[in-house]
Amino acid sequence: MIRFVVLSILLLTSAACFGQASLQKTFMQKMELPASRDIGTQVLRISESFLGTPYVAGTLEGNPTERLVCKFDGLDCTTLVESVIALAVAKMENATFEEYKNELTKLRYRDGIIDGYPSRLHYILDWVYENQKRGRLEDITAKVGGVPFVKEINFMTTHANLYPSLAPSDVYEKVKEQEAVINSREHSYIPKSDIQKAEPMLHDGDIVAFTSSVEGLDVNHMGIISKVGSRAYLIHASLTGKKVIMTNVPLAEYVASVPKHTGMIVARLNDI
Repeated sequence: MIRFVVLSILLLTSAACFGQASLQKTFMQKMELPASRDIGTQVLRISESFLGTPYVAGTLEGNPTERLVCKFDGLDCTTLVESVIALAVAKMENATFEEYKNELTKLRYRDGIIDGYPSRLHYILDWVYENQKRGRLEDITAKVGGVPFVKEINFMTTHANLYPSLAPSDVYEKVKEQEAVINSREHSYIPKSDIQKAEPMLHDGDIVAFTSSVEGLDVNHMGIISKVGSRAYLIHASLTGKKVIMTNVPLAEYVASVPKHTGMIVARLNDI
């Protein structure tokens, strides 16, 4: 019995070490991509390197305790954006893998501190606000044609059955408090009918998130802008495409084709 336990521990440790080594190898490959002094261009180049990567949903869920999940071989729309930004920052700052993980933590968690499920920035409106507060990006929605976005955000607590981690009452109440804070802020969005007019003002590497028609939900999806002339295209981890792809139609046409998208918000990375 003792030998079995020891063998199991050794196998788990070996798998963890292999996984870490594989992550570090991929990280180094990304660091060898062509450099740019422009953060938007760097974000675009790194996002293009993920084209074809499988779409994997729920990679941040299901852990007994909240911890940093770092993956390059399977991404959803949010983890693609977070990974690309953190890699672009690492590339421009000549950072180590550990420094990359530190940036990823700052992007994903309130004040860069992992302190249980509520510390993760679950709502994209909150994610943009917190990352603007720390100086990593700017919400430029209002500058590129945005109008007030007035909506009660409460999807998580009104659909707690979809979020097993909300089962403890203290966790539920904390997330409910965070929803109240989000609702106390002013927000902007670009209605889907106005997106084509905004496209010429977008830059390579801008982050866009698509506001939702679903009651209580802020955003359905997000991705990264790639400009072709005055038109903008979207690089994103696609659920229907089952991988990271670039849209074959411009942004306005893509958004128009998705009934539950009502518009978009835009964030731009600050210079490093």
